[in-house]
Parts: sequence; structure tokens; C-alpha cells
Amino acid sequence: MLRKNVWIGLLFLVVFLPSTLLAKGMMMHGKWWHNKSIMTELELTDAEKQVLDEKYTENRRKMIELKSEIEKHRFELELLLGAQDLDKQMIMERYESLEQTRTKLSKQRFAMLLEVRETIGAERFQELKVMHRDRDRKDVKRFLRHRSSYRDWD
Repeated sequence: MLRKNVWIGLLFLVVFLPSTLLAKGMMMHGKWWHNKSIMTELELTDAEKQVLDEKYTENRRKMIELKSEIEKHRFELELLLGAQDLDKQMIMERYESLEQTRTKLSKQRFAMLLEVRETIGAERFQELKVMHRDRDRKDVKRFLRHRSSYRDWD
């Protein structure tokens, strides 16, 4: 019984861990091209901003659909895992469907990344990556400073 629970726990862990971290961590989130400092530094034109807005809207619609599909797959898988009778074949089929949808979502995120690069060009895309990396470093430093200030209270 314990062994079965361990396997179910591991399966839950694998199912509910996001598998789309590659594209997620490579680009700033949201409409970063509306940020005045980024617009200025990258010298974005109004036409480029418009193209990015259009691609963002199209991409968001697709991603919302895929995220909804992932939630449905997770729910169905959760029901199967909680059922009295364990149907391994059905569970594996549902799991495969979930992973295929996660792969589609990851590809969609990466496609948006490629569209950004195509729109702003290789040189400015590299500048954007550096800006993103610098922002992440500042966020980590701020977090560590904030965290250490709480330790002083212990």
C-alpha cells in the first residue's frame, strides 16, 4: 500500500511540475515593449510596437487555449489517479495527452520568442536578453537583501 502511494505521489509530482521552463525564462513577461526605458534603449519604432502588440494578442489567445486544455488534462488525470480501480493504460494515455499539450504550449512560447527576434532584429534582441538578465540579477540581489533583513530579527 505504501509503495502504491509513493508511486502515485511521484506521478502527481511529475504531472503537476511545469515542463515549459525553457522559453519562459528567456524573455521578459507581458508587454515589455511598452516600458519607456526599454523602448528608448532599444529604439523601438511605433510600427515595431504595433507588430509586437498584434503578435502578442494572437499568441496570448493560443496560450490561453492551451493552458485551459492542460488544466482539463490535469483534472482528468487527477480523477483517474483517485479512482478506486487503477487503470494504468488509461492513466498513461491521459498523461501522454497532458505532456503533448504542455509541449504545444512550450512551442507556442518559443514561437513568440522567435517572432520578437524577427521583429526587432538580432542585435536588439541580444540587447534585450542582456537587459532581461540584468533585471533578473537585480531581482535576486533585492530578494537576498530583503531575506537577510528578516534574519537579523531572529
